[in-house]
Amino acid sequence: MHKIASILKILLIFIAIASGLCPAIASEKPESPVTPKNIVYEKYISEGNSFVVLIPKGWGKEEKDFSYAYTKTGDKVRGVELSGPHNKDDARLTISVLYYEYGQFFKSYERYINLKTATFTCLAPEKDVYITNTAVAGREAKKFEIETFELILLPFDPPDFKEGIIYEIVPPSKKVTVIERYIVIPAEKGFYVLSYRASPDIVKNIEGIFEKVLNSFEPLIK
Repeated sequence: MHKIASILKILLIFIAIASGLCPAIASEKPESPVTPKNIVYEKYISEGNSFVVLIPKGWGKEEKDFSYAYTKTGDKVRGVELSGPHNKDDARLTISVLYYEYGQFFKSYERYINLKTATFTCLAPEKDVYITNTAVAGREAKKFEIETFELILLPFDPPDFKEGIIYEIVPPSKKVTVIERYIVIPAEKGFYVLSYRASPDIVKNIEGIFEKVLNSFEPLIK
């Protein structure tokens, strides 16, 4: 029985690692998600003083092992990933503000953009992803948006395990469309990424929150 439990644990770890390079499996909801109309903001200073920004107070907060940030590559990534309200399909909203230091995996911000816009992550790979120029905090930046998906795990009752049998379990799930918007700001020794993920039914509500975060962003690394 211990052997079987270990195998299942390995499968779950594999799924978690794979989510760093592929559309992710949904995480747990924050205990008390804040609705957009009741947003209160607080000042956030990143580890290493990479940037200062205003973030929604009361949202779930992760400052390491970011879900969509390629943190398994070994390169240094600092910042915050916020989990907000979920939609009716339980797809979670996230807003991320991160700084990537150039390392073995990322030697340019262009590689990050190429990975994010790769066709295997998109629902409609035949459609072109348009990258436009913009400016944030007085710095040149790149902006793009993609339509991808999130796998939402559904409740299920696992079978009774028998001694000596190796089981491979694929929990039931449903695919939910999500919109991802990215702002990439080059720096001398790395780059910043401000982004959000949201289902289409709540994107309009999130735009104002993301703009508030974006307009308050102050990069502290040249």
